[in-house]
Amino acid sequence: MNNQLIVGWMKKLEVGIVILLLMTSEPLPFPRFVENIISIISYGFLFLIITGRWKRLIYIATAEIYLLILVSVAIASIFWSANLSNTAYQARLLLRPTLFGVYLAMQYTPREQIRLLSWTVGIIMILSLASSLLFPSYGIQEINGTLAWRGIYTHKQLFGRQMGFAVSLFIINIFDKRSNRWVAIIGLSLGFALILLSKSKSGLIIFLFSLVIIPIYNFNKLRNIRLLLFLTLLLIFSIVSFLVTVNFEYIVVDFLGKDIELNGRLPLWTLAIEKGLEQPWLGYGYRGFWSSDVSDSVLYNSWAVLEEEFRNRTIEFHSHNGFIDLFLELGLIGILIFLLNFFFLIKRVVTLILTTRAIEYFYMLQVAGICWITNISESRLILTSNSTLWIIYVTTVLSSAIEYRRVKLNHCLNASKEALKIAAK
Repeated sequence: MNNQLIVGWMKKLEVGIVILLLMTSEPLPFPRFVENIISIISYGFLFLIITGRWKRLIYIATAEIYLLILVSVAIASIFWSANLSNTAYQARLLLRPTLFGVYLAMQYTPREQIRLLSWTVGIIMILSLASSLLFPSYGIQEINGTLAWRGIYTHKQLFGRQMGFAVSLFIINIFDKRSNRWVAIIGLSLGFALILLSKSKSGLIIFLFSLVIIPIYNFNKLRNIRLLLFLTLLLIFSIVSFLVTVNFEYIVVDFLGKDIELNGRLPLWTLAIEKGLEQPWLGYGYRGFWSSDVSDSVLYNSWAVLEEEFRNRTIEFHSHNGFIDLFLELGLIGILIFLLNFFFLIKRVVTLILTTRAIEYFYMLQVAGICWITNISESRLILTSNSTLWIIYVTTVLSSAIEYRRVKLNHCLNASKEALKIAAK
């Protein structure tokens, strides 16, 4: 009896640590000693997982070859990096969230992941609401003369992006018959309100995407993998095209409140791509471009030159586009590997949706779409050590691969049983 009680408390402690690590995976305005404590907990937790379940961990980590290759290329880029020391340091930091994502895929089923993440974002929402109302000097920031909520995070965009992901989770829970729909509706309403208060356009775009993609869940009745795959990719492409081309000036200037060149991003992207083409195949190494002198020609011809922390590289600049940053760091090889990884993720998820019609696989499709959309106009959210989205993406990729194998095996077993029954007759 005592052993069962201890095991139960250990499981609760493990879940609590997981929620804590998920909450702190984005930058928080903590003192240095608090960050060190969380870092120690994180490394200690992963060490126990690796030493205790290393065989299972290796099996899960190698379930998707292109993800493994992508991370391996990032680590191997120390051999051609323009800033070897920074690449070596950042590559070491990259391993922690990547291993954490592997652990989540190993330890929790997709449905359990949704429940765990829903609890996490729910706690974040409550803490952010409390901090912004009770301690406005902490939870609210002034940007360009306007006040915006940042909750428990260091910037409104981080908070808005988290709330965008939160509402996507609550949308999933609304469609899940086994979830409490009233709680999900309240969470969705609160999350949407917090997005508006954060004045984060990224969060709002994630919310709109999560709504627009819902019809795909009904398309699974078609039972045609090629058609559903085509419709899925077409819908994602159409959403992106709409945001970029249709009524471009109205969306960018009036709705998003930015100038016609996205606050100078288009010239920045042009300069960055031109510089990347000077070393197109392997790039300048993982986190090796913006931290080295090779970025000077881009840095000093963009708005970054106006900010002292960017000029001195106290804060590392970025192109505000995840795919361009990936190209600058790992070249066309890195882009190709990621695209292959992303394509097979979509293919597996679509197959799972058609085969099982389970809501958790539709959630995986949402994660893939959110990752793609946010990387278009955000700083790099793939292959990064301080992004919840990278952890969730790793978990989703590996979980989809494991679930695909399981469903395929069950299908083969069922087909074999049916064949034996027919043969027996």
